[in-house]
Amino acid sequence: MIMEDATLRFDRLARILHWISAVVILWAMFSGLCVSLLSAQYVEQTYVIQVAKHFITDFNVSLTILYMPLFVLRAIHALRTKKPHYGETLSTVQIKTANLAHICMYILVATLLCSGLLMMNRPFGVFGWITMMPIITDLQWLNVYSRIHQYSSYALLVFIFLHLGALLKHQYSGNQILKRML
Repeated sequence: MIMEDATLRFDRLARILHWISAVVILWAMFSGLCVSLLSAQYVEQTYVIQVAKHFITDFNVSLTILYMPLFVLRAIHALRTKKPHYGETLSTVQIKTANLAHICMYILVATLLCSGLLMMNRPFGVFGWITMMPIITDLQWLNVYSRIHQYSSYALLVFIFLHLGALLKHQYSGNQILKRML
């Protein structure tokens, strides 16, 4: 029984990287959405709102820059490590759909991380430890990467909801799929 449980769960590193990713990505997604809403024309741009937007943006940039090597490690680990069995509860079509959705999420996260870095139009840093200059200074390209970042975040948000929806569906139908990541 112990051996069977081990083959149905991801290894410890995969589980740790998954939950770190979940926290970082969800924070960045929802706080980024808040900054977008605070930047809307109908929101009064008070000093407090400006300070909050600047703090959240700087924190997100720092956090996601620190997350980048962990994401690379996660992607490499996912490619090199055999996934645990789903058991007998999922059909081949469900397994292939889940695998495709996970690949799409990895591609979208990579796109978001790269476009976020490339769209920076001012010096940026990592929690004040280091400061980096923008990689691109051409306004047209900055706008292109900003749009890529924006639309990739919308697409990732859709996949996150699909991911959570599938998790809930399987959990409530008796398939304890969450145990794979706990």
